[in-house]
Amino acid sequence: MIISKPVGGKAELPRLITPSLLWAGGCMELELDGELVHSHFGMYAIKGSRKSILIDTGHPSHADLIDKALDEFVGEAGIDYIFPTHGEFPHFGLMPKWLVKYPNAKIVGDVRDYDLYYPEFANRLVQIEAGGAIDLGDRKVVLVPAIWNDLKDTLWAFDTGDRALFVADGFSVTHHHMPGACGLTAGEQPIPDRKMVRLLSELALQWTRYMNPSETFAALDGLIDIVRPRFICPAHGSVIEAPAQMLPLIKQGMALPSVTNPISPSRLP
Repeated sequence: MIISKPVGGKAELPRLITPSLLWAGGCMELELDGELVHSHFGMYAIKGSRKSILIDTGHPSHADLIDKALDEFVGEAGIDYIFPTHGEFPHFGLMPKWLVKYPNAKIVGDVRDYDLYYPEFANRLVQIEAGGAIDLGDRKVVLVPAIWNDLKDTLWAFDTGDRALFVADGFSVTHHHMPGACGLTAGEQPIPDRKMVRLLSELALQWTRYMNPSETFAALDGLIDIVRPRFICPAHGSVIEAPAQMLPLIKQGMALPSVTNPISPSRLP
């Protein structure tokens, strides 16, 4: 069952963020200072007036949960487009499943190498560069350059209808392993410790171990000023419904010294 609001302060995925925006997927465990914490492996679906799209495919371990959620969300209309933010397993690992389930769906984005992985689907790949848009009817999903890349082909996306910015591995934050916490938005749970930001950012964006992430903050601020998102939707963190409040914490956490690389530039004078 899709939950639009947490019951008793607890929520699990899948969950409707708005009537046209579904958050689905699940979590996996990590250890931080001796505590088991959770990391989201999330994906999103957007339903427009004429077309629908998946943002990332979800992790294969969550396939059954996502499948049921999509059946309820889009019904017989199905999915028209699938946008993997980049070609990494948690983000495009379920692509073959959805292409079989939705035989008319196209894969869009920076898909220049995807035919090497899935030659049987080569005729369903549509290369769209940053700045291109996918028309869903009452809204467009605009592909934007990723400020924080995981891989070279990483792209972010912006939904003009709900004003949601989809940031792939950006804005990654773990959350405490408590019942009912996996579907809570950032504003529905305690403010995370900055180490919870640093750990997951470092695992998802490994370049942050070797350079000072603060050098990228001006570019991020510029993008935020342009799109002015109502929601920020990361793959490995909670949906952020108050970007202006959460952004300083994300920056502070990313700028902490590396927890795995003792000679990180952020530790240098």
